[in-house]
Amino acid sequence: MGKVLFHKTGGYYICYRMPGSRKNHKEYFGLGPAAQRQAGIRLAEIALMKAKGEVPRNSSGVYLDQLSQLYLHDAKMRGVGEQFRTEFAALLNNDILPVLCKRPVDQLEYQDILKLVEPGGVWSEKTTPTVNRYMGYLRSVFRFGISKKITAASPLSEWKKTPERKKEMHLTLDGLRRIIAAADPHLAWAMELEANIGTRPGPTELFSLKWADVDFDGLLIHVRGTKTEGASRVIPITPDFRARLLIMRQEAKSEYLVEYKGKPVKQVRRSLQTAIKRAGIPYHVTPYDVRHLFATILLNEGADLAAVSALLGHSSIATTQKHYYQLMKGEKARAVALMPAVAAPKAGKLVKIK
Repeated sequence: MGKVLFHKTGGYYICYRMPGSRKNHKEYFGLGPAAQRQAGIRLAEIALMKAKGEVPRNSSGVYLDQLSQLYLHDAKMRGVGEQFRTEFAALLNNDILPVLCKRPVDQLEYQDILKLVEPGGVWSEKTTPTVNRYMGYLRSVFRFGISKKITAASPLSEWKKTPERKKEMHLTLDGLRRIIAAADPHLAWAMELEANIGTRPGPTELFSLKWADVDFDGLLIHVRGTKTEGASRVIPITPDFRARLLIMRQEAKSEYLVEYKGKPVKQVRRSLQTAIKRAGIPYHVTPYDVRHLFATILLNEGADLAAVSALLGHSSIATTQKHYYQLMKGEKARAVALMPAVAAPKAGKLVKIK
C-alpha cells in the first residue's frame, strides 16, 4: 500500500493510478491531523478496492481553498503576472471562499455558486460584466482541478455568460480635453497617458507602468499586461508624446508613471467624478471610456483593425471586431467600392435615370 504524502500548498494527499490513465491521480485532504487521518482512510479504502479487483472510485475531498492555492501556484509557474494573482487571491479570500468552502469541490452545485449573486450576496450589486468576469475566473479554477485530476466535476460546467448590454459611447475628444483641463494633476496626467497608449485603466496596466518600461530611444512603452494572452505588449509612441514623457519624468518622485504625492495611484474614480462636474460634462464617464475613445479615433481615422487589436492587448481580433467594428463608419461602403464591374455596359446604349 502507498503512503500519505504532503504538499505545502495543498496539504495531505494520496497518489494512485486510475485504470486507462498514464498519470497518477491525486486526492487532497487539507491540513492538520484530521486531514492526515482522512487521507490514510482513503488510501486504505483504495487498497481494499484493488485487492477485490474493483476500480478505485475517483472521489476527491479537496476544498476550494486548497484547489485555489494549487491554481495560483500553477499560474505563477506559467508566468501569470503577480498583479493578477494578488487581485484574484483577494477576491477569493474576501468574496468566494467564505461562501463556497463549506463542502468539498466535488460536492458543490450550481445553486451554491448562485449564492454569490442572489439578493444579499457579495456580488448582488455588481454589474453584469463584472459578474461575468468573476465567474470566468472561478470557472478557470474548476477546470484546472479537472485537468490536473485533482477534482472530478465543476459546478460551472454548463455556465454561460449573461448577455451584456452594449455600453453607449458618449465621451468625445472635446469632452476628454475639458475633463483633463478641470482635473487634478495626477488625474489629468493619467487620462492623457491613457489617451495616448490605450492601456486598460487601473492597477492591471495603467497604474503598473514604471519609467523603466519606457524606451525613450526606441519610442516604445512596454505594457506588462496580465488579463489576456496578448496583454503583454509593446506600444509605439509619437515623438511629441516622448517629449511630454520626458517632462513628466523630470517631475516624477517615484518609479511609477502615474503617482500622487510620490506614491503609486490605485484608483481615480472619485477624482474623475469631481472633474466631470467641474467640466460641466452632462453624461457619465468612466476611466475605461478613455481606452474606448483611443480605439475609436484610431479606427475612424483608418487604422488597421488587427493593429488596433494588438495595441489594445486583445487575445483575438474577433474581440476588437465585436466591440468596435460598428464604429468604423463607411467601411462597408469602401469595401464594396473595391469590387470591379463584372460586365461592362453595352456601347452606345443609354440608361435612363429614374
